[in-house]
Amino acid sequence: MKKYLLLFFAISIASFSRELSLHESIDLAKKNNRQLMEKEISVKQKKLSENVKIKNALPSVRAQGTYSDYDKSKNLDSSFQNGVYVSQSLFSGGEIYYNAKAGKALREFEESDYNAKSINLTLEVIESYIKNLQLKKSLAVFEASQKEKSEELKKLKEFYKLSLIDKSEVLKVETSLYSTETSIIKVKNNIVTEELTLKNLLGLNLDEDIKLKEMEIVDFNTDSLNLSKDIENAMKNSTLAQKLDKNITISEYNAKSSRSTFLPKVNLEYGYESLEDHSYSRANEDWQWKVGVSVKWDIFNFGSGMDSYKESTLEVDKMKLSKIDSLETLKKEITSAYLNLNTAKETIKMNEKALLTALETFNIDKEKFNNRIIDSVDFLKTEADLRDAQITHINSQLDYFIYYQQYLSLLK
Repeated sequence: MKKYLLLFFAISIASFSRELSLHESIDLAKKNNRQLMEKEISVKQKKLSENVKIKNALPSVRAQGTYSDYDKSKNLDSSFQNGVYVSQSLFSGGEIYYNAKAGKALREFEESDYNAKSINLTLEVIESYIKNLQLKKSLAVFEASQKEKSEELKKLKEFYKLSLIDKSEVLKVETSLYSTETSIIKVKNNIVTEELTLKNLLGLNLDEDIKLKEMEIVDFNTDSLNLSKDIENAMKNSTLAQKLDKNITISEYNAKSSRSTFLPKVNLEYGYESLEDHSYSRANEDWQWKVGVSVKWDIFNFGSGMDSYKESTLEVDKMKLSKIDSLETLKKEITSAYLNLNTAKETIKMNEKALLTALETFNIDKEKFNNRIIDSVDFLKTEADLRDAQITHINSQLDYFIYYQQYLSLLK
């Protein structure tokens, strides 16, 4: 009895499938996607790096002890020098300040990059989810066609036995049935591949069984979209625009930091140390306070500092050119997505009319075929036209949803 119960539970677990809607899939991806997790870690790393650069402006405290052992034959005693010291940068030519500003800009860039990754991930999930639905709806069309042809083939075989039709009629439908079954196999293979892609995006176990919920495709009222206004806003406020601005800011801060090599570095050191080398006494009279200022200035280094500065200023120019080029590409992509969206909307209307025509033609020709008014060639052509019209209409509806999401993602 226990064996049967274990078998029952094993079958139940194996047959369990997680049912997901599009919104649930997106939420799951943002929670579990490994690439997005890596980007989140990068944001934390840049925050810590920013903290380090800020803290470089603060004083540092160190304890220092030095033990020296000398040759006893020369009447030299060993010594132990120790103390506590506080160091503070007084002037660094702007290096510490601009490094801290660059660290903040780097952290902000990484946050923008994380947002961009999240937006792209959302779009990838939507595209993969839609692709899965398209394939499964296409599979349903092919399977309905398979059932239709199988039933017709049975009738034709009976007619052939009664010598009402010749063998060629049977073979034509049989060949078409084999072609449909081949298409079913191909679509099933594509479904498996696309499901793996989706599960990878969602961070799920690739062996886990999932079931996608149907979704309603609505009219997004694209007539209310303002292309020129959307482009203008995206060029200023989109995630891509923010990243490009941060790239320029970072390069400008790096250039200013590099310029500090031309200026002196001034540091203050304040210490409390033992008076005598051989002493390690804790008595107050054996210790003293010491304060000092050090100045370091590289007067000549064969122009390497100037070359480094010129290189960093050229990087600023390069980032500015890159921004112009990237924003022009963004403008083109937004325009293309807008045109695709409007084209897809009109395509749905045309495909819907084509589907209704194909369905009406199929019903008429099926009646004719059943009454032997037309042969199998004409019927199979009508059936193929209906199948293509169904798949095309399904794909156009789902493509419309994808184009709308692509357009929105470019504006974010």
